[in-house]
Amino acid sequence: MLPNKKALKIIEKYIKIYDGKNEDEIKRSLIKDLLKNDVLVKTKDGTFTLKAESEDELMHSNVGALTESIYKFVEPSNIASIKQPKILDLCSGLGYNATTALHYNKNAHIDMVEVCEEVLFLTLFLDIPYKEHEIIKDKVREYFLNKKGIEYASNFDNVHVYVMDAREFICKKKTDYHAIFHDAFSPKRDPTLYTYDFLEMLFFNTKKGGVLISYSSSIPFRSALVDCGFEISEKESVGRKRGITLAYKCPNFDVDRVNRTDERVIALSTTALPYRDESLSLSSLEIENFRRELRKQLKDDLIRIDKFISTKRIKKGKVPDYIINIQEEALSSSKVIKKMRSEFFGDEKFFIKFSSNGCL
Repeated sequence: MLPNKKALKIIEKYIKIYDGKNEDEIKRSLIKDLLKNDVLVKTKDGTFTLKAESEDELMHSNVGALTESIYKFVEPSNIASIKQPKILDLCSGLGYNATTALHYNKNAHIDMVEVCEEVLFLTLFLDIPYKEHEIIKDKVREYFLNKKGIEYASNFDNVHVYVMDAREFICKKKTDYHAIFHDAFSPKRDPTLYTYDFLEMLFFNTKKGGVLISYSSSIPFRSALVDCGFEISEKESVGRKRGITLAYKCPNFDVDRVNRTDERVIALSTTALPYRDESLSLSSLEIENFRRELRKQLKDDLIRIDKFISTKRIKKGKVPDYIINIQEEALSSSKVIKKMRSEFFGDEKFFIKFSSNGCL
């Protein structure tokens, strides 16, 4: 999903007049305008979210924007037990994830990355019921005032705000993060932050034992994570049918496996062909079109060498017995997937190698 265009236009008007003064007055007027135009929605936990471009969808689950942040990102990351966790908050949006992270660990160091100024600006005028929200608001205030040439320095050094494409950011930033909150739009809506090439850069910037967390359970996304070297796992989701994805880098502990059906689909189905963006600069449409063409070519090539199995049959377990037997081994999901690919296709990185050269 993408931000609601009507909401963005309303917020843009207030960005133009913002000078750090009369914030209470701006808040009353801005919130009133957003509610009047039916683009700001109060969720079940009392926090607000925006409607998406498709007005029957919200940018957060209706169970609650704050609730989502707690149970989908912050608690699964285990940052509360880390002395000074380094966190990459991708698609920071309204600031819920960063605020909650600081609430759980006041010593967290957070890089907030958001490409949409309007969404980020709105956090200045929301009421998130954690005192740490004042830190996030002050860093956002610093960004907008300094951009206008109004000198303002926040007192908080452990949070940094970057308003830019996350792909550009990750090419410049070299940090070992304990946790990455991957809160991008669904890959079906916008695959730019779900490509193998972007995720590989995230892998390089993840600390050993660190974790990337996403609400997405997309098959090409999880497939790319496996090829990047992550150990994938899943956890029950709040407000959604499918579980969230957890991807660990070199964990020194056993991780829970994803469901067995997903393991087979990721290992054997053309659905698992990752999105690609080797230059980290392609548009969403270009990425989608490239994958669509490659997937068709892959299917034709697999049919030619008698290695094609439909996704429907794979989901039903109608695959060779030795594939099912691999799933009974005491291995992680990533290792199971790699072994199934290796034994069926002859290469554990079959899909990513195909997407690099486009031929068998």
